[in-house]
Amino acid sequence: MRRGRRSWPIIVGGSHRSGTTLVRRLLNGHPHIFCPPEIKFHKDLLGQFPNDPLAHGRLGRSIAALALPAETWLDEFGRAFCRCYDLATARAGKQRWADKNPENALNAGHWHRLLKGRMFFIMVVRHPLDVISSMAEVKMDKVIPSTVEGRAAHVRDYVAAGLTFAAQHNRISAVLRYEDVVSDPERAFRPVLDMSGERFADTMLRDLGSDAYGQGLEDPKARGRAELSGESVGRWRFDLTGPEVATAKAVVEPMALALGYNLAASA
Repeated sequence: MRRGRRSWPIIVGGSHRSGTTLVRRLLNGHPHIFCPPEIKFHKDLLGQFPNDPLAHGRLGRSIAALALPAETWLDEFGRAFCRCYDLATARAGKQRWADKNPENALNAGHWHRLLKGRMFFIMVVRHPLDVISSMAEVKMDKVIPSTVEGRAAHVRDYVAAGLTFAAQHNRISAVLRYEDVVSDPERAFRPVLDMSGERFADTMLRDLGSDAYGQGLEDPKARGRAELSGESVGRWRFDLTGPEVATAKAVVEPMALALGYNLAASA
């Protein structure tokens, strides 16, 4: 069964600022896996930008003029998208592709239908208060809410959607913790890759910051970084004020505790 999975696409999702870009770059370093920067297939077609002044002109909105069910045109475009992935993967001299997008946490169900269940889903999670803290340092007004409460709800919704899919399809899904990856990447990835039919490769860590990993739409902090670092683990204790922590906890505490994250102010 695992041998047969080696040709299945890998779908990576998670909340923004949770470490999906790091996972993307590590996967792309595998000799068998082609995982480029983000390609906004679902986000553009499904209008998943929370604040998009041009939403009315996007293809996903205007294609409604065809009066076709969304599933029909989404699948038709999806098959062409997958074919392009196949061609790019072959051109890169690799055997399987992986798509990394935070929105894959929301859209894993469509990937599952499009790929007829022959996929492997990786849900990346990180301490939600660290995620909220990290959101404050990037300017992504079209994607990330501006308030702490809005950011907390964003994290909650993405994580809940991804974990729900993973629980429903546990034989083809794995949850990968950011903290485990930066602490011991081989130990964190080994069981995940094993489920997908692969083995950890030293090339995943070699030249992590090099251009060989591809350039495109991704977290600029990850680009050019040659080594893993846990310096951002626990940053919320210094970055967030008491009222901000209280606001965020009111939204994410049940989810955080279920994932085993400590929300106490002191470690």
